[in-house]
Amino acid sequence: MNEFIAIFKEKGKVLLPILLFIVFQSAFNAFSPVLKGISAEFPEVSVTLIQMVITLPSLLSLPMQLLSGVFSTYLRKKTLVQIALCFMLIGGLAPILVHSSIYAIFVSCGLIGLGQGLLISVSAALITEHFDGNQRGTVFGFKQVASSAGIMFLTLCIGYLAMSAWYNAYWVYLLVIPVLIVVTMYLPKGELDAKLLGKGVGASTVKAILNPSFFYMCFMLFFMGALLFTFYTNISMMVVEKGLGEASAVGQVTALNSFMTIGVGLIIGLVLRAAKKYLMVVAMVVLSIAFFILFSANTFAVVCYGGIAFGIGAGLQQASTLYFLSEAVPKSSSTLGIGLGMAFISFGVNFSPLMVNTLKGVIFNMPNASGSMLVAACGYIVLMIIDIIRETFFNKDSKIGYPASKAI
Repeated sequence: MNEFIAIFKEKGKVLLPILLFIVFQSAFNAFSPVLKGISAEFPEVSVTLIQMVITLPSLLSLPMQLLSGVFSTYLRKKTLVQIALCFMLIGGLAPILVHSSIYAIFVSCGLIGLGQGLLISVSAALITEHFDGNQRGTVFGFKQVASSAGIMFLTLCIGYLAMSAWYNAYWVYLLVIPVLIVVTMYLPKGELDAKLLGKGVGASTVKAILNPSFFYMCFMLFFMGALLFTFYTNISMMVVEKGLGEASAVGQVTALNSFMTIGVGLIIGLVLRAAKKYLMVVAMVVLSIAFFILFSANTFAVVCYGGIAFGIGAGLQQASTLYFLSEAVPKSSSTLGIGLGMAFISFGVNFSPLMVNTLKGVIFNMPNASGSMLVAACGYIVLMIIDIIRETFFNKDSKIGYPASKAI
């Protein structure tokens, strides 16, 4: 907490608007409670199409993350944030006015997705631009706290508002207005990123981004994203398969790991100073242990312990990978570099079920959800060994985890 106060005193006018708009970059993940109401409103629409109400924003946010790197060469980051928040405000309030057409709801989701995609990349780029060294890693931890705590707060609000009518849940997007005001008043304009197009600039900018550290991080982001997502796609099935409880009981496990993730975000600066360039190794050790606990769990209490360990490891992974990625790309092209890197996380998440299900059948001959947990545990061990070798022998001069004065 003292660290947060110190950073806030120094750069509060930058940090406050960033932490506020970060709440909305994943806000639509909290809207799953409205699906039941939408399904009742449109009984003729297939379940798959109804579910797309939640998945469409994530789908559209991916290309916007990539395009944000191009936009940031012509528009300042503050302007991009304002545009993103306007997209989310219009898209978020639209279903309140027009809720009799499923296609109007999809248009609303599309606008929200475009806004989300911009915020995801630009928020990380703003942190990269305004914070350096260990302070940057600490702020990425605060970013994680704001996002997780924001989703928990919005979930409560959405559940309450949706009690009268499903479309009333969208009133939460009124909160975008005060956030937009704070951004307009306090967030610095930011620098334009290096041009990608034009005589003599495109090749050098792209070459600066596509360096060995960036390629290595993309490799790690893909597989770490795929392995982390294994928890969410298999925990419910594993609990039921082992007869340890009903699928509804898994909510307790996910709540535990959410709280742990927030806790890790608050102390990530301390962990970073201790582990330095081995922070990702620490995350992978914890996650490997967590998945081994889940694999061997024979009571629901042990599953909860595994969920707690997973929350700690997930918090470490989310903060460390984003920080390491920001260090792998030049500040002048951070929006594009971070957007490209984060796209590999999305690819990993999308390929996770296919990859993990194939490996658990081929290597372990275990078709159940426990086999998926074992694949994730072993996968993290393999990645951990790779990262230890890389950091020890090929990245000896790393300044990650040091104060900005020493990192230069």
